[in-house]
Amino acid sequence: MDLNYPAALLLPILIPILLGGGLFKIDDERTRNTYVFRVVTITSFLVFAVNLWGAADPLILGRFGAKMAIAFKVDGLSRLFSSMAAILWPLSTVYAFEYMKHEGNEKSFYSFYTVSYGVTLAIAYSANFLTIYLFHELLTLATLPLVIHKMDQEAFAAGRKYIYYSISGAALIFICLVFIVNYGDTLDFRLGGVFSGEIVAEHKNLLLQAFFIAFIGIGVKAALFPFHGWLPSAAVAPTTVTALIHAVAVVKAGTFAAMRLTYYIFGAEVLLGTWAQQTVMAMTLITILYGSARAWYTSHLKLRLAYSTVSHLSYVLFGVTLMTPEGLAAAMTYMLAHGFIKITLFFCCGAVNIMTFQYDVKDMEGLGRYMPITFAVFTIAALALAGLPLTAGFAAKLQLLIAAAHNGGLPGMAGMTVIFISTLLTTAYVFSIIKMAYFPESGGIFAMFVDAAPTLRDPGLNITIPLRILAFMVVFIGLTSRPLLEWITLVSRGLL
Repeated sequence: MDLNYPAALLLPILIPILLGGGLFKIDDERTRNTYVFRVVTITSFLVFAVNLWGAADPLILGRFGAKMAIAFKVDGLSRLFSSMAAILWPLSTVYAFEYMKHEGNEKSFYSFYTVSYGVTLAIAYSANFLTIYLFHELLTLATLPLVIHKMDQEAFAAGRKYIYYSISGAALIFICLVFIVNYGDTLDFRLGGVFSGEIVAEHKNLLLQAFFIAFIGIGVKAALFPFHGWLPSAAVAPTTVTALIHAVAVVKAGTFAAMRLTYYIFGAEVLLGTWAQQTVMAMTLITILYGSARAWYTSHLKLRLAYSTVSHLSYVLFGVTLMTPEGLAAAMTYMLAHGFIKITLFFCCGAVNIMTFQYDVKDMEGLGRYMPITFAVFTIAALALAGLPLTAGFAAKLQLLIAAAHNGGLPGMAGMTVIFISTLLTTAYVFSIIKMAYFPESGGIFAMFVDAAPTLRDPGLNITIPLRILAFMVVFIGLTSRPLLEWITLVSRGLL
């Protein structure tokens, strides 16, 4: 199919959704792994092809009245989100080939895992608010079986919480959808907003209420405090699932939708300086501090990373709530950087779990000696999360601080202060793990067992190769951030 035709957009969306269901019929492990890898890599290839050479015109699948339609389109923001998914999903697939041997029920996992890829891409390429809303809820259904993969009491409890939170958020977004249908010029994403000057003047407070309700609804997916409870609970899922949820699928889809809602539906100029902006910004700053503090006080490694995600997602949301082109550019940059950093940290966590069956931070003591690749990669990603120069985390955090400084006034100063405090907490809770791994007080817990220590090692190549690639990407993005930031700046100003 010629990529200049809008219909080519359907290929990366439909291929993983349709072919993912076929995995239930494949029993042989090697055949299944080959099938999954081919579907995922072909999909990623098509994503990059569409992003580079695809048509600029939207693809409309069906209309429901004058304003509502299911439609897809390629623009700068969709290119960023879809490209991130297209890089991380194949790496996660290779990782899963080894990790999921320890979890079982692989047919079900790979089926919903592959379908979730297509749904995530549908969110990335959504051309209007109705389409992104529908696929957001479909993503909930596609990822629920992944969350409850272990099928035990704890997994079912996490799944129920995930559904309850998601349905509540969807209900709030639906109220806003009805408002946009009635008062907006269109549901199509349009930088600057879809409301006429007359509507803004006559119904300003109602418009602000609709935005606030929808932001909270989307904030559920993005783990905005106090609606974050489902995310730490979802840590019961296999680490491959947790990593994707935290790095690219569910929560990043939430931050992506927040950008669309704020800048492409309501318009930053309409919201700037209003009570709605001040309220949602305050909520993001509270979430940043809360998540960082909980991560510091949590000793379970996977939960510490989960609360870290709660905090750092609101770095992205804070950039969104600045309501400036600089804020949007900073939010996009941080979304990308955090995706690569956090999936790397979770993959390292999973490597430790399957090799040691240990989950507490204190149990990491001395493991740097026995698992050198895992903890070298963990250290690089942890330093990037803390904002070490020449890494993706530094470049993203710097853009966020610059955007906050340009915003000026109390909101900008409050944001810079909160980010500084959160950075100190982040440094503390990641360095405590690094210190435990490399500088044990007693030689490490495994040194006490003569039989265990010699056999303790890094996992196989299916895990360590993705770890090496991700560590390289975390540094590479930091070293080559200038052209990336220039491109993102053009996107934030509507020039791409």
